[in-house]
Formats: sequence, C-alpha cells, structure tokens
Amino acid sequence: MGLRVTFDTNVLDWACRPELSIKNSLQPLMLRVNSALRSGQIAGFYSVTMLTIEGIMKTDRAAVYQGTTLTSLQGKPKVIANAELPPSIREVVGDGNVESIALTISVQQPDRKPLPPAVKDRALAAHEIGLLALKAVPRMGAFSIDDPSGTRYLDTGSGEDLKRWITNAHRVSRAIEARGVGQSQIRSIGERLAQNAGGGPWFSALDQAKDIHEERAIERAFAEWADGDALASHIAYGIDVFCTMDKGNSNGAKSILDVENRAWLEQEFGVRFMTFEELGRSLSLTRTECPRSAGSLDHKEL
Repeated sequence: MGLRVTFDTNVLDWACRPELSIKNSLQPLMLRVNSALRSGQIAGFYSVTMLTIEGIMKTDRAAVYQGTTLTSLQGKPKVIANAELPPSIREVVGDGNVESIALTISVQQPDRKPLPPAVKDRALAAHEIGLLALKAVPRMGAFSIDDPSGTRYLDTGSGEDLKRWITNAHRVSRAIEARGVGQSQIRSIGERLAQNAGGGPWFSALDQAKDIHEERAIERAFAEWADGDALASHIAYGIDVFCTMDKGNSNGAKSILDVENRAWLEQEFGVRFMTFEELGRSLSLTRTECPRSAGSLDHKEL
C-alpha cells in the first residue's frame, strides 16, 4: 500500500485538479501529487467535515445549526438471552435475560442548502481519482451524509474494529477539546448565547450574535470545529500524513493547527504534518506527470 495522506480542504484542489492552478508556481508538484494519486503511490483521503460543516456558506452556518431539530423513533422491545450478552453486561445483570429497546435519533436541518457548486465539484473530482472521505467523529445528533453505495467513505470496519475506531475518535476529540480547541470553541460560544437567550441546547442561539465581531468569532469557531474533527478522524484511522497549508493563523483564538498544538499532536498522537510542497518533493518522479482530463463530471448527489 502506498503512503496514506489526508488532504486538508486548502490543498485538496491542488491534489485533484491541478489544471485549475496553471499560474501557481507549485503546479509541477501538483501534477506530481496528482499522478501519484492516480497510480496508487499515494492513497488519498479528506475529512467529511469539508461537506458537513465547511459545505455550508460561512454566513449561513450559525442559522443552519441553530435550526437543528432531533427526532427519536423507538423500536419494539426485544429480549436478548443471557447467553448472547457480552461478559461485561452479564457481570452487571447476572443470570437473567435483558430486554432492549432500539432508539433511532435523526437530525433535521431545514435551513441547510444543497452543497455549493465549488464544494460539490471538489468532492466529485476527489472521488473520480479514488480519494475517500474520512467519517466524522461520532456525535449524538450530528448531521451526516449517507453512503448507500458504500463507495464514498474509508471503512471503519465492524465489531471490535469499529468499536476501536469510535473509542479512538472520541478519545482524541476529547483531548483536543480539553485544550480549548476543536469543537470546544463553538460550544462555548453557543452555551453563552443560549444562556443569554433563556436556555436551550448549545446550538439553539447561534444566530443571536450581538455584533459583527461575534459573528466573525462564530465563523472562525465553526472552521476550528471542522479542523479539530478532521484531525481526530485522521488519527483514529491511523493515516500516515496530514497535508495542509494551514498554520492556524486565521483564528483569533487558539487553533488546533497552530505551532503549539501541532507539537502536541506530533508528540501525543504521532501526527506527521507535511505542507503540499514537502509532500510533492518527497515523491519519486513518474514517467508522466500530466494528469488525464477529468472530462465531464456526473453531478449526482454525493
């Protein structure tokens, strides 16, 4: 298997559509990375937060999440025989059988619009050359994008493998948020606004910013959430390299991608960061670095 690389949103087009950056001095390296992706020298991935969070226009994100509603559907009770229970459950319930009730929670965001054409085209171009999306950190009531064909996401496995992935994703995301970065920033703002508005979930008053400065802080916090969850998924999957040009300078507060937090991620979780230029120069030359034309993309829904 080739080098496994997660491409941050700011470098994904460079990797998948170098023909859009003809005047960029890095285009020769873009062609090299693109060729490596097509040949299998690199296995490429991107975080689904590019679609679920960044796929909403910046000015719309607060309203979309403020309008989130959750509905639950309770299934019929089912009796599970004691012999079928995991040992850890039998230690708690003893020798008896257990009655379980499945509860399905669905999320509606009525103000969410279709993906902007630029975001949709970027995702389609990525999949056209074999890149897969990394699933988001599992969160209660989180918005998700279905993959009925099973071809869009990198598989998280089943059974113990899935349990391990979920455990790791939560462990990393909690550690990130404990440092005041990742999702913690938007939650903190949301909780304060909700309290000022008389209570409710943290996302329920995100459209109640008092001025332009608070609106910009909310926009930056959404971007920080996307970055934090992208890195948590990257680590949970065990991907080799996180390729980004983001140094965390655009966030008015701390960023998961600033110098201090990068050093922590490298030491604590073994994250290997590379700029696009570093990645391109690390690759061996191929016979041709001119990608074939992507042709007309099928604009079917992702």
